[in-house]
Amino acid sequence: MELRAPSLALQPLPSLPTLFALLLLLAALGGTPADGQCSRPLGLTSGAVRDWQLSASSSLPPALDPECHVRFGRLHQPRARAWCANTPAPEHWLLVDLGVTAQVTGIMTQGRAERPEWTSSYAVSYSHDAFRWDYVVDGEGKRKVFPGNRDSHTVRHNYLEPALEARFVRVHVLDWVGAQPSLRLELVGCQECNQLVSVAPYTKVTASTHPSWSRKTSCQPDNSEVFGHRAWCPRHTDTHQWLQFDLGPPILVTGIVTKGRPDTKRLQWVTAYTITYSNDSLVWYTYKESNHLHSKVFGGNMDRSTERRHYLNQPFVARFVRVHPAAWSQGIGLRSAVIGCPHRGPCPLGFLRVTGAARCVPNLAYGKTTWVNDKRHGWKDWTYGNSALAVDGDKDASLSRCAILDNYYVEQPIWMVDLGWQEPVLGVILTTWQGIGQDKNILYHDYLLNLDRLTVYVSDRPRLEAYQLSPVPEGNVSRCTSVSRAHSALFQPRLHFDCGQTLTGRYVYVKAAGVANRWNQLFSAVLCEVEVY
Repeated sequence: MELRAPSLALQPLPSLPTLFALLLLLAALGGTPADGQCSRPLGLTSGAVRDWQLSASSSLPPALDPECHVRFGRLHQPRARAWCANTPAPEHWLLVDLGVTAQVTGIMTQGRAERPEWTSSYAVSYSHDAFRWDYVVDGEGKRKVFPGNRDSHTVRHNYLEPALEARFVRVHVLDWVGAQPSLRLELVGCQECNQLVSVAPYTKVTASTHPSWSRKTSCQPDNSEVFGHRAWCPRHTDTHQWLQFDLGPPILVTGIVTKGRPDTKRLQWVTAYTITYSNDSLVWYTYKESNHLHSKVFGGNMDRSTERRHYLNQPFVARFVRVHPAAWSQGIGLRSAVIGCPHRGPCPLGFLRVTGAARCVPNLAYGKTTWVNDKRHGWKDWTYGNSALAVDGDKDASLSRCAILDNYYVEQPIWMVDLGWQEPVLGVILTTWQGIGQDKNILYHDYLLNLDRLTVYVSDRPRLEAYQLSPVPEGNVSRCTSVSRAHSALFQPRLHFDCGQTLTGRYVYVKAAGVANRWNQLFSAVLCEVEVY
């Protein structure tokens, strides 16, 4: 291993995909020390950093002192627990693998409680790969010496300026008090890319095969939730099976979590697996380590309940991630999750936020085929008010960019989008027209005064007419909900049709209705963008 002060030596340029992943990782690290958002404990005290992520140059054997162990090198351990080196010599070190690159802004240390033992000065080194190491240096470029503790219980906090961007951090003991170097430790900073990003309902989980729902109350892809009490188990037990996560907008993936199947007497868990990933579900890439020609085989679980976590040495950017079981115990039973960076900023085309603070989810209607029961607005050459303008991803609320429904030629106008296949539908978001671009057109008058309500339906049948949708929908048609003109709700810039339950279907309908008993019966509905989630 190479340990040195930072240098300006030129290094080979990474590949473009790797470079993009690194840039995304650095962007996702978030705030700087100056903004106060990067001063959180990074997981030693809470246990988020697991025991296997701690190592040391040496440790006093448990036979000599059971209170001394590498896993006890965490802040606020009870009794006399701490990490203790096995010899009274300088340069012993305690290493923390944070799993994912973090911005480290400070270090907190304690001595060994109930013993007169503590570290009085130390140095710090850091690395991205545990191979090439750099020391933290002072203003003169020399290895910086940090002041440590003066007793066995007080917490000493030292700031790191500039902050470190590293996955691995070592604390090297220089001076100490007591029989041997002893230390309890916490790192402070921020780490945005160490979060579970495959959380329901924002992630869609599918699989190569699974037993039919009528035969099994478990084993479905949705049962693979890592904190759940069931698991996914495929219909066939072979190496051609996979569990797939659709993460929404492409994000940086930094790790995988797995567990076994808890709801059976059989000992079922995956003992080895590989990973593939994609951005379009058509072209797939196999995860490999640097300079390796073959797929990386990850070690799986050894029982049904213990979590196994792997952090990736080569994080990648993807929307779809598949876990492929390669070996198993008594059958494939898998709970799993993806670790990475949550998507920040505006949703890309094809995605939406149901609420302002929610995660981006796929817009099931984006770019799909549309239909209206008024042929004019469905003609390809009819650009004004064409039905396809409602699913083009353009939220420009100008009239020329919106689909139009009216009752000039049909009594009850209906708009439909074909989702392509049956989908679970929770609701619809509709961007409305606010009169922009009306150009003295009487359409705005008909829209504002005569439109009474919009109603959303979900069905597995295409091109239904009004009598099949209301007043009571026929079979295989489910009513989502309506928004009416009461309290001007219908004319808000953004309408949310919350179905209240999951409705399954391939076709989503929007039906417009006018105000009853008004001498002018003409009305218009303008759909600037229809998003289905």
